[in-house]
Amino acid sequence: MLYSLIRLRRYASPHSPLLRLPINRFSSAVAAMVAHAKDDAYLQAAIPKRIQLFQTIQAEQQTQRLSLSPDPIKVNLPDGGVREAKKWLTTPLDVAREISKNLANNALIAKVNGVLWDMTRPLEEDCQLQIFKFDDDEGRDTFWHSSAHILGQV
Repeated sequence: MLYSLIRLRRYASPHSPLLRLPINRFSSAVAAMVAHAKDDAYLQAAIPKRIQLFQTIQAEQQTQRLSLSPDPIKVNLPDGGVREAKKWLTTPLDVAREISKNLANNALIAKVNGVLWDMTRPLEEDCQLQIFKFDDDEGRDTFWHSSAHILGQV
């Protein structure tokens, strides 16, 4: 809506009262503006198509992943412990649950063989696994990075 107000001010005549309106998030003019019908129509058509495309790709990936062999792998932990896991099925979150419920609840990101790894992404081979919480630099950086993306969408 703020973008619409800025566009409206840009193309308004020089004597328009719109040019005297303040542009900030508390402005009553911004709050009073409504989305364009054209935008709503586009979103009503585009969003279901995108959701269906996402679901199709997701189903293809899940089918492909299930067809892969769930061979046993070894997951080496920082404390020297070794956990047995299944290739393409076990995730870092599963390993965290085996260690402790508290760790699983507080885990934000994992590092697999030195690469940051989503907690729900399946492990692909024998690996070194580190799990980070908010107390760790990697966990805190991931939290703030993800938060920035969420705030950017607002």
